Amino acid sequence: MTHAPLGSLNSVGGVATEINAVNYLSPRSWLSTSHFVLGFFFFVGHLWHAERGRAAAAGFEKGIDRDLEPILYMNPLN
Repeated sequence: MTHAPLGSLNSVGGVATEINAVNYLSPRSWLSTSHFVLGFFFFVGHLWHAERGRAAAAGFEKGIDRDLEPILYMNPLN
């Protein structure tokens, strides 16, 4: 093996001499971290939209007035 493993430090006597910058953060760790972070934000956004929809249906959301939706007053296309 010509490269150090993921996250390992080249050391002499327990003292770090240099970080192997090529393998310190591998593409696999970037991929897994980015998917975790994006998945987390998509999940939180899903929960936020679900609760906002429930609040609007129950009448607690003051910023959304379903009686004044423009689509209710539009003519059908066909």
